[in-house]
Amino acid sequence: MFLPAVIGSGIESEFTKFAIVCVSVSQLSYMSEVGGLLLASKLPKSFFAFVIIFLERTIITLPIIVLMAHLIFGDLYYKRSSGLRLGV
Repeated sequence: MFLPAVIGSGIESEFTKFAIVCVSVSQLSYMSEVGGLLLASKLPKSFFAFVIIFLERTIITLPIIVLMAHLIFGDLYYKRSSGLRLGV
């Protein structure tokens, strides 16, 4: 849970920090909620199936996170690079 914060402490880009945090939180959510739900079900399952489901959900979530990061930080980055003050 704290590994992304430690890894991302040296990263200066808000875009990259946002993407790392969102992917980490979504992966935590997937493992805790879906893992418990699948373990409690009566469906036949294997560890390999859990890994595949985890990777598929991460791959599906990553483009959505990148799109959201572009929507949030795209305009902010453009204003900074053009020399405009943000009112800060």
